Amino acid sequence: MEVSNDIYFALVEERIAEGQPVTITLRGTSMQPTLCTGDTLLLEPVTLPLKPGDIVLFRYRGRHLLHRIVAMTDGRIALRGDNCENCEECELSDVVARMRKVVKKARMRHALVWCTGPRGLRRLRHLYFALLAFLMWAPLNGVGIPLNNYVFGLRTDHLLHASVFVPCVFFLWGVVKPGWMSWLTAVGIGVLTESVQYLLPYRGFDINDMIANFLGVTLGWGAIVLCRQAVRRRRRYPRHGKREGYTSRRVD
Repeated sequence: MEVSNDIYFALVEERIAEGQPVTITLRGTSMQPTLCTGDTLLLEPVTLPLKPGDIVLFRYRGRHLLHRIVAMTDGRIALRGDNCENCEECELSDVVARMRKVVKKARMRHALVWCTGPRGLRRLRHLYFALLAFLMWAPLNGVGIPLNNYVFGLRTDHLLHASVFVPCVFFLWGVVKPGWMSWLTAVGIGVLTESVQYLLPYRGFDINDMIANFLGVTLGWGAIVLCRQAVRRRRRYPRHGKREGYTSRRVD
């Protein structure tokens, strides 16, 4: 059974007024990445003075919000969600409760936010190039991986090289401009990794691995170009609103 927000938060305020802690499940994205939808939070009555940095539940324009205090002046409080740009202001009397701790995190949601949040692409980019550096320097020869097997007539070693370099252009796109320069930079990284292995006594150099790196980079670059063209085409010729006997037309 679903309960309206008004009834739900009226019950929360009633429990808090009795001096009892309350457990709630968060909904919304305004506190990402600190808090995510599905997190279970423990709220407690405000018994100690509030300070900037505290996360509180408060009333604001007929709604209940859970945001962080950023400033306090003369009985008024400025609050902002960690994922928001604008602040809200309220009276000290509008604060209902303070968040004590996160009882249970929605781990899958946090992992998704970690990857797709404002800094998610940067984190993944750092992880990817750290992995490339590890694969370039690590003594992987003789670790027991069957690299000489064949899949669809292609050697497993070459398939691994190509697949590792497929996302390289994606992580360089937008950092190295224009787009063809990101492809050229990725090709250079593929050549560099094999060239370094030629100088390492515990690694082996194979021109076919370098070719596989090149093919993986080119495949990833081609996929990005095709996706961008598809997005432009869809924006230029929207398909919404089509019915039998009718055609949709865009008017600029």
